[in-house]
Amino acid sequence: MNQTDLQMLLRRYQAGQCTPAEQQQVEAWYDNLRHDPPLLMTTDEREALRTELWHRIAAGTIAPAAAPEPRPGGFRAWPAARRWTAAATLAAGLGLGGWGWYVAGRPNPATVAPAPAAATWRTFRNSGPHDLQLTLPDSSIVLLRPASRLRYPAQFRGAQRQVRLVGEAFFHVRPDSAHPFLVYTDQLVTTVLGTSFRVRAFTGQPEALVKVSTGRVLVSPRRMLSAAGKASVLVLPNQQAVYAAGRQPLRRELVAEPVVLQPQSFVFDDRPVAEVLAALATAYGVDIRYDAAALAGCTATLNLQRQSLYGKLDVLCQVLGASYSQQDAHIEFRSPGCQNP
Repeated sequence: MNQTDLQMLLRRYQAGQCTPAEQQQVEAWYDNLRHDPPLLMTTDEREALRTELWHRIAAGTIAPAAAPEPRPGGFRAWPAARRWTAAATLAAGLGLGGWGWYVAGRPNPATVAPAPAAATWRTFRNSGPHDLQLTLPDSSIVLLRPASRLRYPAQFRGAQRQVRLVGEAFFHVRPDSAHPFLVYTDQLVTTVLGTSFRVRAFTGQPEALVKVSTGRVLVSPRRMLSAAGKASVLVLPNQQAVYAAGRQPLRRELVAEPVVLQPQSFVFDDRPVAEVLAALATAYGVDIRYDAAALAGCTATLNLQRQSLYGKLDVLCQVLGASYSQQDAHIEFRSPGCQNP
């Protein structure tokens, strides 16, 4: 659905002309928006628009009407006042030409119900040259990068801990399995239980990135993907999720410089090559796939203590005449067979 279609849907909803399915869709959007305002505008722009909008509404409001009885289809028929409030909130929150839409669709002020009370949010901007350390209400730690902005509630309430990021930040999240921690950016939402990870999503940059240091996170696009794209990916340490809306589906890959997660001995004295690959996989938490039959009987004598993961693989490939490639955060190791004397 494009912006024009969505505007037409909201106007039909305001006039009470939607089908039952369309009415349920708009009201679900409205309920979600009250708890998760999207980042389609800057914080200042959205706050200014919302404040002015509700000031105009409040100038002639009356007490909200009593909720009607549910319809047989399982949803309530909201009164006209609340229908307009919901449609106006969606138009403002979704950035749908807010001022023009408001003026064109403005109802009689005497019929407008008051807006729901907004939660108290704190906004921190890092205008300096160094990382800014923030402690969230649940004791989670955030290192906010320069030219970045973070918003979070003064107190986390409800089933989820939600924050909103523009720019880049490193999160060390306090474990709480009963209250998942969600980081919203313009393009992605990252869901964690307790872990440390980096999110980079600057305004104007085509790609958004989530890189995991410890634990695991689930990364999902905030907009619908084509049927061929993945809806979400699970990202583990030494992995990252990369997404560019409209250009490529969400993909998972290894980070540029994987770090050792479980120390191993990288000194091998006439050891089976399969053992070398197993040590690398364990040390870096990376899935390394290979043809066991092709490597049967192959051994190697190597000292790989100083090289990076990819440096270690390069040395091993030189010894065996092999090659490797990365596919969806795992490594495909290919060897023509044992070439040892």
